Amino acid sequence: MNPGPQDILKKQSRNILILIASILVLAVLKVCADFILPIVIAFFIFVLVNPILSRMDKLRIPRIISLLLVMLLVLVVFVLFIYVFFLMVNMLIQPDGIPAYAARVQSFDRYISGMIAPYLEVDPSSFSILGYLNVDWYGILMASLTSISGKFISILSDALLVYVYLLFIIMERQTIFPKLLEAFPRGKAQRAGQMVSRMNRQVSKYLLIKVVISILTGIFFYLASVISGLDFALVWGVLAVILNFIPTIGSIVCTAGTIIMAFIQFSPDWGYVIYISLLMISIEMVLGNIIDPRLQGVQLNISPFVILVSLAIWGYIWGIAGMFLSVPLTSIIQIICANVPSLKPVAIMLSEGRDYRRRFEKLKRKKKHQSEEPHDDIEMPEIHD
Repeated sequence: MNPGPQDILKKQSRNILILIASILVLAVLKVCADFILPIVIAFFIFVLVNPILSRMDKLRIPRIISLLLVMLLVLVVFVLFIYVFFLMVNMLIQPDGIPAYAARVQSFDRYISGMIAPYLEVDPSSFSILGYLNVDWYGILMASLTSISGKFISILSDALLVYVYLLFIIMERQTIFPKLLEAFPRGKAQRAGQMVSRMNRQVSKYLLIKVVISILTGIFFYLASVISGLDFALVWGVLAVILNFIPTIGSIVCTAGTIIMAFIQFSPDWGYVIYISLLMISIEMVLGNIIDPRLQGVQLNISPFVILVSLAIWGYIWGIAGMFLSVPLTSIIQIICANVPSLKPVAIMLSEGRDYRRRFEKLKRKKKHQSEEPHDDIEMPEIHD
Protein backbone atom coordinates (compact mmCIF):
# COMPACT_ATOMS: atom_id res chain seq x y z
CA MET A 1 0.00 0.00 0.00
CA ASN A 2 1.44 3.32 -1.08
CA PRO A 3 1.68 6.04 1.58
CA GLY A 4 -0.88 8.79 1.32
CA PRO A 5 -0.21 12.54 1.21
CA GLN A 6 -0.76 12.83 4.98
CA ASP A 7 1.79 10.08 5.73
CA ILE A 8 4.37 11.73 3.46
CA LEU A 9 3.70 15.11 5.14
CA LYS A 10 4.10 13.57 8.62
CA LYS A 11 7.38 11.92 7.61
CA GLN A 12 8.75 15.15 6.15
CA SER A 13 7.67 17.11 9.24
CA ARG A 14 9.34 14.55 11.50
CA ASN A 15 12.59 14.74 9.52
CA ILE A 16 12.57 18.54 9.71
CA LEU A 17 11.97 18.40 13.48
CA ILE A 18 14.85 15.92 13.90
CA LEU A 19 17.15 18.23 11.92
CA ILE A 20 16.12 21.28 13.99
CA ALA A 21 16.55 19.31 17.23
CA SER A 22 20.03 18.15 16.15
CA ILE A 23 21.11 21.73 15.40
CA LEU A 24 19.76 22.91 18.77
CA VAL A 25 21.59 20.11 20.61
CA LEU A 26 24.87 21.02 18.91
CA ALA A 27 24.30 24.69 19.80
CA VAL A 28 23.67 23.78 23.45
CA LEU A 29 26.81 21.63 23.50
CA LYS A 30 28.86 24.56 22.21
CA VAL A 31 27.37 27.12 24.59
CA CYS A 32 27.62 24.84 27.65
CA ALA A 33 31.06 23.44 26.77
CA ASP A 34 32.63 24.45 30.12
CA PHE A 35 30.04 22.38 31.96
CA ILE A 36 29.46 19.44 29.59
CA LEU A 37 33.00 18.75 28.32
CA PRO A 38 34.46 17.53 31.67
CA ILE A 39 31.52 15.11 32.00
CA VAL A 40 32.07 13.79 28.47
CA ILE A 41 35.81 13.33 29.06
CA ALA A 42 35.09 11.52 32.34
CA PHE A 43 32.62 9.26 30.51
CA PHE A 44 35.20 8.26 27.90
CA ILE A 45 37.84 7.59 30.56
CA PHE A 46 35.24 5.37 32.27
CA VAL A 47 34.66 3.51 29.01
CA LEU A 48 38.42 2.97 28.75
CA VAL A 49 38.83 1.61 32.29
CA ASN A 50 35.52 -0.29 32.44
CA PRO A 51 37.04 -3.52 31.01
CA ILE A 52 39.54 -3.47 33.89
CA LEU A 53 36.69 -3.12 36.38
CA SER A 54 34.76 -5.94 34.70
CA ARG A 55 37.83 -8.16 34.84
CA MET A 56 38.21 -7.42 38.56
CA ASP A 57 34.54 -8.30 39.10
CA LYS A 58 35.10 -11.69 37.42
CA LEU A 59 38.06 -12.27 39.76
CA ARG A 60 35.71 -11.48 42.70
CA ILE A 61 37.81 -8.58 43.92
CA PRO A 62 35.77 -6.41 46.32
CA ARG A 63 34.29 -3.42 44.53
CA ILE A 64 35.79 -0.88 46.92
CA ILE A 65 39.27 -2.29 46.27
CA SER A 66 38.79 -2.35 42.48
CA LEU A 67 37.49 1.23 42.66
CA LEU A 68 40.53 2.39 44.62
CA LEU A 69 42.97 0.57 42.32
CA VAL A 70 41.43 2.02 39.13
CA MET A 71 41.22 5.54 40.56
CA LEU A 72 44.86 5.26 41.68
CA LEU A 73 45.85 4.13 38.17
CA VAL A 74 43.99 7.06 36.60
CA LEU A 75 45.58 9.47 39.10
CA VAL A 76 49.08 8.21 38.26
CA VAL A 77 48.40 8.62 34.53
CA PHE A 78 47.00 12.12 35.09
CA VAL A 79 49.99 13.24 37.16
CA LEU A 80 52.52 11.68 34.78
CA PHE A 81 50.89 13.24 31.71
CA ILE A 82 50.63 16.72 33.26
CA TYR A 83 54.24 16.52 34.48
CA VAL A 84 55.63 15.45 31.08
CA PHE A 85 53.49 18.01 29.25
CA PHE A 86 54.64 20.96 31.33
CA LEU A 87 58.22 19.67 31.27
CA MET A 88 57.98 19.81 27.47
CA VAL A 89 56.54 23.34 27.52
CA ASN A 90 59.23 24.63 29.91
CA MET A 91 61.91 22.99 27.78
CA LEU A 92 60.72 24.96 24.77
CA ILE A 93 60.57 28.37 26.47
CA GLN A 94 64.04 28.09 28.04
CA PRO A 95 66.86 30.16 26.44
CA ASP A 96 68.31 27.04 24.81
CA GLY A 97 64.90 26.14 23.39
CA ILE A 98 62.93 28.13 20.83
CA PRO A 99 64.82 31.42 21.53
CA ALA A 100 68.07 29.71 20.51
CA TYR A 101 66.49 28.66 17.22
CA ALA A 102 65.22 32.13 16.27
CA ALA A 103 68.51 33.00 14.55
CA ARG A 104 68.56 29.62 12.75
CA VAL A 105 65.06 30.20 11.43
CA GLN A 106 66.06 33.60 10.11
CA SER A 107 69.14 32.09 8.44
CA PHE A 108 67.08 29.30 6.91
CA ASP A 109 64.53 31.86 5.69
CA ARG A 110 67.29 33.85 3.95
CA TYR A 111 68.66 30.66 2.35
CA ILE A 112 65.27 29.51 0.99
CA SER A 113 64.26 33.03 -0.04
CA GLY A 114 67.49 33.39 -2.03
CA MET A 115 66.68 30.16 -3.89
CA ILE A 116 63.09 31.20 -4.70
CA ALA A 117 63.69 34.88 -5.51
CA PRO A 118 65.01 34.36 -9.08
CA TYR A 119 61.87 32.44 -10.04
CA LEU A 120 59.65 35.19 -8.66
CA GLU A 121 61.73 37.91 -10.36
CA VAL A 122 62.31 39.85 -7.14
CA ASP A 123 65.41 41.25 -5.46
CA PRO A 124 67.05 38.40 -3.46
CA SER A 125 68.60 40.85 -0.98
CA SER A 126 65.23 42.25 0.12
CA PHE A 127 62.90 39.28 -0.40
CA SER A 128 61.93 37.18 2.65
CA ILE A 129 59.30 34.47 2.87
CA LEU A 130 58.60 35.22 6.54
CA GLY A 131 58.47 38.93 5.77
CA TYR A 132 56.10 38.32 2.87
CA LEU A 133 53.79 36.24 5.06
CA ASN A 134 53.92 39.02 7.67
CA VAL A 135 53.51 36.58 10.59
CA ASP A 136 55.30 37.08 13.88
CA TRP A 137 55.82 33.34 14.39
CA TYR A 138 58.26 33.79 17.27
CA GLY A 139 55.99 36.13 19.24
CA ILE A 140 52.89 33.99 18.66
CA LEU A 141 54.63 30.74 19.60
CA MET A 142 56.32 32.11 22.73
CA ALA A 143 53.09 33.82 23.85
CA SER A 144 51.13 30.59 23.39
CA LEU A 145 53.66 28.49 25.28
CA THR A 146 53.93 31.05 28.08
CA SER A 147 50.14 31.21 28.41
CA ILE A 148 49.98 27.40 28.64
CA SER A 149 52.64 27.41 31.31
CA GLY A 150 50.70 30.10 33.21
CA LYS A 151 47.47 28.05 33.11
CA PHE A 152 48.83 25.26 35.28
CA ILE A 153 46.31 25.88 38.08
CA SER A 154 43.41 26.08 35.63
CA ILE A 155 44.40 22.83 33.87
CA LEU A 156 44.91 21.13 37.24
CA SER A 157 41.45 22.19 38.44
CA ASP A 158 39.85 20.91 35.21
CA ALA A 159 41.65 17.59 35.61
CA LEU A 160 40.45 17.37 39.22
CA LEU A 161 36.87 18.04 38.08
CA VAL A 162 37.11 15.25 35.50
CA TYR A 163 38.56 12.97 38.18
CA VAL A 164 35.61 13.63 40.52
CA TYR A 165 33.07 13.01 37.75
CA LEU A 166 34.85 9.76 36.89
CA LEU A 167 34.67 8.63 40.52
CA PHE A 168 30.89 9.06 40.67
CA ILE A 169 30.36 7.46 37.24
CA ILE A 170 32.29 4.36 38.37
CA MET A 171 30.26 4.24 41.58
CA GLU A 172 27.04 4.30 39.51
CA ARG A 173 28.07 1.69 36.94
CA GLN A 174 26.34 -1.24 38.68
CA THR A 175 22.95 0.52 38.61
CA ILE A 176 22.78 1.47 34.90
CA PHE A 177 21.06 -1.68 33.59
CA PRO A 178 18.67 -2.08 36.56
CA LYS A 179 17.53 1.52 36.03
CA LEU A 180 16.99 0.85 32.31
CA LEU A 181 14.85 -2.18 33.09
CA GLU A 182 12.79 -0.15 35.55
CA ALA A 183 12.46 3.01 33.44
CA PHE A 184 11.36 1.41 30.13
CA PRO A 185 9.02 -1.41 29.10
CA ARG A 186 10.75 -4.77 28.98
CA GLY A 187 11.18 -4.91 25.19
CA LYS A 188 12.50 -1.37 24.92
CA ALA A 189 14.66 -1.78 28.01
CA GLN A 190 16.32 -4.86 26.53
CA ARG A 191 16.95 -3.00 23.28
CA ALA A 192 18.35 0.02 25.14
CA GLY A 193 20.60 -2.26 27.18
CA GLN A 194 21.94 -3.90 24.04
CA MET A 195 22.60 -0.47 22.53
CA VAL A 196 24.48 0.72 25.63
CA SER A 197 26.47 -2.52 25.72
CA ARG A 198 27.37 -2.18 22.03
CA MET A 199 28.45 1.45 22.51
CA ASN A 200 30.59 0.50 25.49
CA ARG A 201 32.20 -2.40 23.61
CA GLN A 202 32.99 -0.53 20.39
CA VAL A 203 34.16 2.73 21.97
CA SER A 204 36.31 0.93 24.56
CA LYS A 205 37.99 -1.11 21.80
CA TYR A 206 38.60 2.04 19.76
CA LEU A 207 40.05 3.93 22.74
CA LEU A 208 42.25 1.00 23.74
CA ILE A 209 43.61 0.64 20.19
CA LYS A 210 44.12 4.40 19.94
CA VAL A 211 45.95 4.61 23.25
CA VAL A 212 48.28 1.71 22.39
CA ILE A 213 49.06 3.02 18.89
CA SER A 214 49.54 6.59 20.17
CA ILE A 215 52.01 5.43 22.83
CA LEU A 216 53.88 3.31 20.28
CA THR A 217 53.98 6.27 17.87
CA GLY A 218 55.36 8.52 20.60
CA ILE A 219 58.02 5.98 21.57
CA PHE A 220 59.13 5.50 17.97
CA PHE A 221 59.21 9.25 17.30
CA TYR A 222 61.26 9.79 20.45
CA LEU A 223 63.72 6.99 19.60
CA ALA A 224 64.00 8.14 15.97
CA SER A 225 64.77 11.69 17.15
CA VAL A 226 67.42 10.46 19.60
CA ILE A 227 69.05 8.16 17.03
CA SER A 228 69.07 10.80 14.28
CA GLY A 229 70.19 13.61 16.61
CA LEU A 230 67.05 15.69 16.07
CA ASP A 231 66.68 18.26 18.85
CA PHE A 232 63.74 18.24 21.29
CA ALA A 233 63.25 14.45 21.13
CA LEU A 234 60.93 14.53 24.17
CA VAL A 235 58.79 17.20 22.50
CA TRP A 236 58.29 15.13 19.36
CA GLY A 237 57.50 12.02 21.38
CA VAL A 238 54.87 13.78 23.50
CA LEU A 239 53.36 15.57 20.51
CA ALA A 240 53.16 12.27 18.62
CA VAL A 241 51.19 10.72 21.50
CA ILE A 242 48.82 13.69 21.80
CA LEU A 243 48.27 14.50 18.12
CA ASN A 244 47.73 10.86 17.14
CA PHE A 245 44.33 11.09 18.84
CA ILE A 246 43.29 13.63 16.18
CA PRO A 247 42.47 11.61 13.04
CA THR A 248 44.53 12.32 9.91
CA ILE A 249 45.38 15.95 10.69
CA GLY A 250 47.28 15.14 13.90
CA SER A 251 49.68 12.73 12.23
CA ILE A 252 50.29 15.16 9.36
CA VAL A 253 51.04 18.05 11.75
CA CYS A 254 53.44 16.00 13.90
CA THR A 255 55.32 14.53 10.91
CA ALA A 256 55.52 17.94 9.21
CA GLY A 257 56.88 19.44 12.45
CA THR A 258 59.77 16.97 12.62
CA ILE A 259 60.60 17.52 8.94
CA ILE A 260 60.62 21.31 9.35
CA MET A 261 62.82 20.89 12.41
CA ALA A 262 65.21 18.74 10.39
CA PHE A 263 65.38 21.43 7.68
CA ILE A 264 66.15 24.14 10.22
CA GLN A 265 68.67 22.10 12.20
CA PHE A 266 70.60 20.28 9.47
CA SER A 267 70.28 22.33 6.25
CA PRO A 268 72.11 22.53 3.90
CA ASP A 269 72.98 18.87 4.65
CA TRP A 270 70.07 17.72 2.49
CA GLY A 271 71.02 14.04 2.64
CA TYR A 272 70.52 13.96 6.38
CA VAL A 273 67.30 15.99 6.09
CA ILE A 274 65.92 13.46 3.60
CA TYR A 275 66.98 10.59 5.87
CA ILE A 276 65.10 12.03 8.86
CA SER A 277 62.07 12.88 6.72
CA LEU A 278 61.84 9.33 5.34
CA LEU A 279 62.31 7.90 8.84
CA MET A 280 59.48 9.93 10.36
CA ILE A 281 57.15 9.44 7.39
CA SER A 282 57.75 5.68 7.49
CA ILE A 283 56.87 5.50 11.19
CA GLU A 284 53.69 7.48 10.67
CA MET A 285 52.71 5.60 7.54
CA VAL A 286 53.00 2.21 9.23
CA LEU A 287 51.48 3.06 12.62
CA GLY A 288 49.29 6.06 11.86
CA ASN A 289 48.10 5.63 8.28
CA ILE A 290 48.02 1.85 7.82
CA ILE A 291 47.53 -0.04 11.10
CA ASP A 292 45.42 2.56 12.91
CA PRO A 293 42.84 3.19 10.13
CA ARG A 294 42.50 -0.53 9.41
CA LEU A 295 41.84 -1.39 13.05
CA GLN A 296 39.65 1.66 13.41
CA GLY A 297 37.57 0.77 10.36
CA VAL A 298 37.12 -2.83 11.51
CA GLN A 299 36.02 -1.79 14.98
CA LEU A 300 33.88 1.23 14.17
CA ASN A 301 32.81 0.87 10.53
CA ILE A 302 32.84 4.65 9.95
CA SER A 303 33.53 6.27 6.60
CA PRO A 304 36.89 8.12 6.43
CA PHE A 305 35.09 11.11 4.89
CA VAL A 306 32.62 11.12 7.80
CA ILE A 307 35.57 11.07 10.21
CA LEU A 308 37.01 14.21 8.59
CA VAL A 309 33.62 15.96 8.67
CA SER A 310 33.07 14.99 12.32
CA LEU A 311 36.57 16.27 13.07
CA ALA A 312 35.60 19.69 11.71
CA ILE A 313 32.20 19.75 13.45
CA TRP A 314 33.36 18.66 16.90
CA GLY A 315 36.47 20.82 16.58
CA TYR A 316 34.21 23.83 15.98
CA ILE A 317 32.02 22.92 18.96
CA TRP A 318 34.65 21.96 21.56
CA GLY A 319 37.96 23.00 20.05
CA ILE A 320 40.98 20.70 20.43
CA ALA A 321 39.14 18.49 22.93
CA GLY A 322 36.33 18.00 20.41
CA MET A 323 38.85 16.91 17.78
CA PHE A 324 40.19 14.29 20.19
CA LEU A 325 36.67 12.99 20.89
CA SER A 326 35.27 13.27 17.36
CA VAL A 327 35.57 9.59 16.36
CA PRO A 328 34.08 7.99 19.51
CA LEU A 329 31.28 10.58 19.54
CA THR A 330 30.47 9.81 15.90
CA SER A 331 30.50 6.09 16.71
CA ILE A 332 27.96 6.63 19.49
CA ILE A 333 25.73 8.64 17.14
CA GLN A 334 25.94 5.87 14.55
CA ILE A 335 24.94 3.19 17.08
CA ILE A 336 21.98 5.26 18.32
CA CYS A 337 20.80 5.88 14.75
CA ALA A 338 21.13 2.16 13.92
CA ASN A 339 18.78 1.30 16.79
CA VAL A 340 16.12 3.88 15.88
CA PRO A 341 14.14 2.68 12.81
CA SER A 342 13.51 6.17 11.43
CA LEU A 343 17.23 7.05 11.72
CA LYS A 344 18.69 3.88 10.17
CA PRO A 345 19.42 5.70 6.86
CA VAL A 346 21.69 8.07 8.81
CA ALA A 347 23.58 5.12 10.32
CA ILE A 348 24.02 3.61 6.85
CA MET A 349 25.40 6.88 5.45
CA LEU A 350 27.85 7.16 8.35
CA SER A 351 29.18 3.64 7.79
CA GLU A 352 32.19 2.69 5.72
CA GLY A 353 29.88 0.96 3.24
CA ARG A 354 31.99 -2.04 2.26
CA ASP A 355 29.21 -4.55 2.93
CA TYR A 356 26.70 -2.47 0.97
CA ARG A 357 29.15 -2.16 -1.91
CA ARG A 358 29.65 -5.94 -2.03
CA ARG A 359 25.89 -6.41 -2.01
CA PHE A 360 25.48 -3.82 -4.77
CA GLU A 361 28.20 -5.42 -6.91
CA LYS A 362 26.65 -8.85 -6.40
CA LEU A 363 23.26 -7.51 -7.47
CA LYS A 364 24.81 -5.90 -10.57
CA ARG A 365 26.50 -9.16 -11.56
CA LYS A 366 23.26 -11.05 -11.06
CA LYS A 367 21.31 -8.64 -13.24
CA LYS A 368 24.03 -8.71 -15.90
CA HIS A 369 24.02 -12.50 -15.88
CA GLN A 370 20.26 -12.58 -16.24
CA SER A 371 20.35 -10.14 -19.13
CA GLU A 372 23.00 -12.22 -20.93
CA GLU A 373 21.16 -15.54 -20.60
CA PRO A 374 19.96 -16.90 -24.00
CA HIS A 375 16.22 -17.02 -24.46
CA ASP A 376 14.63 -19.73 -26.57
CA ASP A 377 12.61 -18.40 -29.47
CA ILE A 378 8.94 -18.97 -28.93
CA GLU A 379 7.28 -20.50 -31.98
CA MET A 380 3.72 -19.49 -32.65
CA PRO A 381 1.44 -22.45 -33.18
CA GLU A 382 -0.01 -22.87 -36.65
CA ILE A 383 -3.70 -22.22 -37.05
CA HIS A 384 -5.65 -24.57 -39.30
CA ASP A 385 -9.07 -24.04 -40.60
